[in-house]
Amino acid sequence: MKKPKSRFLKILGLLLCVFALAGCTKALRTNQDKCSIMMSYEDYDEGETFGNYGEKSQTSSINEYAKKNGFLLPSDEFNSFMEEKISNYVIELKNFENEKGEKPYQNQSEKYLRAIATFGGASSDESGYTDYSKNTIWSNYDKWLKQARYELGIEKCPDHSYVSYYQSAFNSLASNYTTTITPIDGDYNGVTLEGKSWKEAFDYGLIEGLLVYPVSWLLYQFSHIFGLNGWGQIMSIFLVTVIVRGILILLTFKQTLAQQKMTQLQPELAKIQSKYPNAQTNQYEKQRMAQEQMALYKKNKINPMGTFIVILFQFPIFIAVWGAMQGSAVLMDGDLLGLSLATSTGPAMINFKSLSCITAWVIFLLMAAGQFVSMKLPQWIQKKNTKNIEKLGKNPSMDQSQKTSSMVNTMMLIFIIIMGLNLPVAMTIYWFMSSLISVLQTVIMQVILQKKQEKKHVKYKTKK
Repeated sequence: MKKPKSRFLKILGLLLCVFALAGCTKALRTNQDKCSIMMSYEDYDEGETFGNYGEKSQTSSINEYAKKNGFLLPSDEFNSFMEEKISNYVIELKNFENEKGEKPYQNQSEKYLRAIATFGGASSDESGYTDYSKNTIWSNYDKWLKQARYELGIEKCPDHSYVSYYQSAFNSLASNYTTTITPIDGDYNGVTLEGKSWKEAFDYGLIEGLLVYPVSWLLYQFSHIFGLNGWGQIMSIFLVTVIVRGILILLTFKQTLAQQKMTQLQPELAKIQSKYPNAQTNQYEKQRMAQEQMALYKKNKINPMGTFIVILFQFPIFIAVWGAMQGSAVLMDGDLLGLSLATSTGPAMINFKSLSCITAWVIFLLMAAGQFVSMKLPQWIQKKNTKNIEKLGKNPSMDQSQKTSSMVNTMMLIFIIIMGLNLPVAMTIYWFMSSLISVLQTVIMQVILQKKQEKKHVKYKTKK
């Protein structure tokens, strides 16, 4: 018999794998986006908040860390040298013409152009032609750093330790910022993002192009239809979730109905299991119980593997929808009753200086309650179906199965609640919407099955 601790660790490992896979979709983030993200963090005072990532990192805090660790900081002469280079590069960007004779950067904001100049650079081909439309990361900084060391002297320029930490700190900020999916160029939550096309989404991966981008596109369109006022984003989350779940139900209706039918068969399964109380240790009883269960499934036209087929089919789609919701820039650009949709739910709940903490608490409690009901409802239905069964004796096999199922659901609920505290408000709302649809789906399936059973029972009595 498996030890409870061993079983607990296996379940925990499985849940960790599920949540790790849920973050496997790539962020649709261009080099221009990265530069803009870095610039948005650079110019703000310490203590201000930015989106859902807490305190803004800035050059002054980096310098403070570098000073404590004995790094050679940039001198005033070096900063002036870099500022001159940045200003000249901004002028070059404004005057740059592409192959069509267009000036793509001419109407861009000064902040956006400085972001590309400071943290990016241009791509050059073998002939020496510089293409400003193909931006890189840190190429300008590295090039100008070499020039400064030659012209100003090494002692007036930051050392390798400082440069490594400086670039690593900003790279980390850009990598953690994932809400960059938008079909149109625009400013979202203080960051200028580049529009992405469906074709470009396929360059990031098959799931990104086939599923993530279309879902994000729908979120963008619905949000603009209903208005970018918080409620518009919530309506877009609800509609997209209904559409995706509706399509999934249609594609897996037969298998999902079989899942629900298995729940209704619990009374008969329990009777079979009660006949073999020693099935967990007695091989003969185990085989006999399996044979009777398979006969019951066959009689009711149920494939026991249908559950796994549904999971295998739904899992990549749920991952893609999760990636689209988490990556959609428009969802993070708005507020609900004074609460920013990009703010982390947990910190907002303990920010008692703001009335928006009440909104955060309501959203979180609704999400937690919705997840609890959606996970427990199938168990409650199963318990209701089996409550009138007279057991012939204690069945360790059945008890163990119920305990394992209950443990998985409980741990999943705990995981979701913990993650909900660290997720943006928009994602917490998505989980609440998703739980409501799950409850509705379970109820509808039970009603359909109940009517089928009643019809079957009437037909049987008529024949008799």
